[in-house]
Amino acid sequence: MQVNLPETKKIESMPASMLVSATYDNISKSAVLKFYDPESKKLFLWKDETGHKPYCYSRLSPDELDFLQERDDILEIKTVRKYDLMKDKEIDMSKITVADPLAIGGTAGDKSIRNVIETWESDIKYYENYLYDRQLIVGKYYEVVNGELKSHDLEISDEVRLALKSLLWDKVDSESMVDAEEFKKYISEWADLLNQPIPKIKRLSIDIEVEAEIGRIPDPKIAEKKVTAIGLKGSDGFDQIFVLKTEGTEEGTNELEQNIKITFYESDKEKEMIQDAFEIMKTFPFVLTYNGDEFDLPYLYNRAERLGVKNSDNPLYMMRDSATLKEGVHLDLYKVLSNRSFQIYAFSQKYTDFSLNSVSKALLGKEKIDYGLEFDELSLYQTANYCYNDALLTYELTSFNKDLMMDLLVIIARIGRMPIDDIARMGVSQWIRSLLYYEHRRENCLIPKREELQRRSEGVMSDAVIKDKKYRGGLVVEPKEGIHFDVVVMDFASLYPSIIKVRNLSYETVRCPHEECKKNTIPGTNHWACTKKNGQTSMIIGSLRDLRVNYYKSLSKKETLTDDQRQQYTVVSQALKVILNASYGVMGAEIFPLYFLPVAEATTAIGRYTILETIKKCEEAGIEVLYGDTDSLFIKNPTKEQIKIVIEQAKKEHGVDLEIDKTYRYCVLSNRKKNYLGVTKDGKVDVKGLTGKKSHTPAFIKNLFYELIDVLSRVQTVEDFVKAKQEITEKIATCGKKVEAKEIPLKDLTFNVMLSKAPSEYVKTIPQHIRAAKQLESIREIKKGDKISFIKILNKPGVKPVELAKKEEIDSKKYMEFMESTLEQITSSMDLDFDTMLGKPKQTGLDEFFWS
Repeated sequence: MQVNLPETKKIESMPASMLVSATYDNISKSAVLKFYDPESKKLFLWKDETGHKPYCYSRLSPDELDFLQERDDILEIKTVRKYDLMKDKEIDMSKITVADPLAIGGTAGDKSIRNVIETWESDIKYYENYLYDRQLIVGKYYEVVNGELKSHDLEISDEVRLALKSLLWDKVDSESMVDAEEFKKYISEWADLLNQPIPKIKRLSIDIEVEAEIGRIPDPKIAEKKVTAIGLKGSDGFDQIFVLKTEGTEEGTNELEQNIKITFYESDKEKEMIQDAFEIMKTFPFVLTYNGDEFDLPYLYNRAERLGVKNSDNPLYMMRDSATLKEGVHLDLYKVLSNRSFQIYAFSQKYTDFSLNSVSKALLGKEKIDYGLEFDELSLYQTANYCYNDALLTYELTSFNKDLMMDLLVIIARIGRMPIDDIARMGVSQWIRSLLYYEHRRENCLIPKREELQRRSEGVMSDAVIKDKKYRGGLVVEPKEGIHFDVVVMDFASLYPSIIKVRNLSYETVRCPHEECKKNTIPGTNHWACTKKNGQTSMIIGSLRDLRVNYYKSLSKKETLTDDQRQQYTVVSQALKVILNASYGVMGAEIFPLYFLPVAEATTAIGRYTILETIKKCEEAGIEVLYGDTDSLFIKNPTKEQIKIVIEQAKKEHGVDLEIDKTYRYCVLSNRKKNYLGVTKDGKVDVKGLTGKKSHTPAFIKNLFYELIDVLSRVQTVEDFVKAKQEITEKIATCGKKVEAKEIPLKDLTFNVMLSKAPSEYVKTIPQHIRAAKQLESIREIKKGDKISFIKILNKPGVKPVELAKKEEIDSKKYMEFMESTLEQITSSMDLDFDTMLGKPKQTGLDEFFWS
């Protein structure tokens, strides 16, 4: 991220403030850091004073690089010592220092050094380089004294320090770490950093409405339509809405709450309205939007330009496709909530699609306002209410559950060593990349190139390969078909992170260069792990794992701590869960820059070995294992004593923690792997491999799906299950007959898909929703961002927009197929045959239950 910042005065003193972001200023050619002062709730912008410059490395000597010297953007080429982790020795590299990051990379042709010679560390953003080199950690506190930037650590209570000793220290020594002291150092640094207080962050959410074009979203690049409303919701009770009066629109009645200030602007005063909103935005250090990267901010920026707002009055800065703030920090919550790691691990998959409405409904129990009218039919007050409500929902997504999301972003920024706005925009593989790069720089280690790692893994793979995968995944044990009551699911806590730690797995330790380590083999592979040095990945992932499992989990339950402290430890535990659960996946993903295949293979091989050995122990202890999947075991009605034996054995022999995850009142296992149905004691139904909840599924199937789930949640006994099977059969049969008779209303048959690009951009393959969209082009213009609702029909092209379709055209057969495939997870685990339920030939008699 690069911006053109207004002139900033040198800061001579700054109170203890948290580093929140960093950027590069094109004008002064220097890094700029953004600090948040919790007392004044303001941002300080600090420009680099050290003369730090961009650089990259080459294996060629300075003499061989002499031809670069005539370039005036190259400042210096000199030999430096770096540590090569893969060779486990120091090496000479040439460091090429330049005046501008673009001299290294980012421009086409031979202007970029990395296009001319082979370079190392030339694809890291300049401000990231700056943070790594100066060992500055986002989320940590700093102060400026006499113009100098210094670290400032806030005090941590004795009780918390003591907990660290009793929960962690005493355990590290007993575990087989190559170097326990080094490991302790990591844990202690993490605990100091993660226990630093999280400030309450002053922030403003903003939402805009733009003059309606029928059925489509206006293009922010052109910004030709007027902005009709700007909703602003800030912390400390700031509530405001600006509305533009448009010709022929009624004022309507004011439904807004009294505390919300509303300002109307005459239709020719749009420029003033935008300028007023800009002035408010400048007073908040953080600005929140929902999809503001793609829409609200670029639209405001381009619209302001179009209306002649001076650039110096515009707080926004336009990048290639998205806009950001020149001075403040912008967080696009759409990016945060559509990040799979947040969706699954932080918010327990409570939502399945990422619209503001779905996410708000799931996390806040609130929805967007629906007046049942087209946007251009709303009165001025209705527009105001609608727009303000969107800004409010956006704000509350960061404030619910005691500011959970804001706190999570701060903690993940601390771990990922990355600006908070980058954490919000990027996926977990980027966070872990940044963390490992920081560590390499701190230890003066050369960051290897992807090609080097690839070359090292060629020709050494075991033959354990699945279709489409480079290495074998987790173990899945054959399920014992049938209905089982009282089933306990045992879970290996952070199985892969535990393995990475205990077995010292890292790209430099698996297949290390030391002859004597080859004896330390990894079961099920032809690899070995180093016994001389701790691997970087093993240390980082291992220390984070230990902190979460042994420290933060128990701290978050400690009665003697204050509510705020407990809340912080809960958040840290959540953030660590998000990162740890993704850490192994990243190691095994080819897109990851430090991807090394033998590490991924070693991890899953040890995982399979651990589970098989644990199953053996279960059987020896007389426990019946019904099913096993990657890191969990389903066991039938075990005693407390039996559970204890298995947990102790897993810890002692494999260094992993086995714990009770959940207990099912009953569980139905089909003959297919990864396909089961379980109902917990409180009636919650888990269906593994669920598709019934996908956002584009037609409403009639969704509704039926939830009805069936409800039937299953009420089953208590084998007799109930027989009845439930009968009831499910009847419900499916009734619905099937309605589909065949074309009795289901068109609106309940629609598939709804949003266009991610314009119909004209689809050339090679034309998906169904585009075929439907092309039919609509005869009525109206269709653009990126439009929602297309279509029906499946009998004749070509097989689909039709709902507004053009008739009942008699419905392709009932296609709907029956879709219904069958969606409900299959439920029916197959209950051994119900679709044709039989619908009374078609192939009768097998419903009373022949597979578990009898």
